[in-house]
Parts: sequence; C-alpha cells; structure tokens
Amino acid sequence: MRKFNGIPKEHFELFFQEYEWRFNIGSPRLLLADLKNLLKEDY
Repeated sequence: MRKFNGIPKEHFELFFQEYEWRFNIGSPRLLLADLKNLLKEDY
C-alpha cells in the first residue's frame, strides 16, 4: 500500500485485518473457498 501513498489512519485497522486474514488462509484457492463460504452465509 505504500506505493499508493500509504493507508489512512481510519482504514488501517481494516487493512491490517485483511492482511492477517490473507496471511492465515494461505493459498489463493483457499481464499476463494473462504470468500464463497462467507457469501453463502450472508444470503
């Protein structure tokens, strides 16, 4: 995000949570499966 002029303070917590989530899930295939499951729960 540094190359995009940093992260506003009010958005930093959300950015960090997303980063943590991506780091803990791992591969893009698992990220996609997790997102699909989250979307199913909302609808």
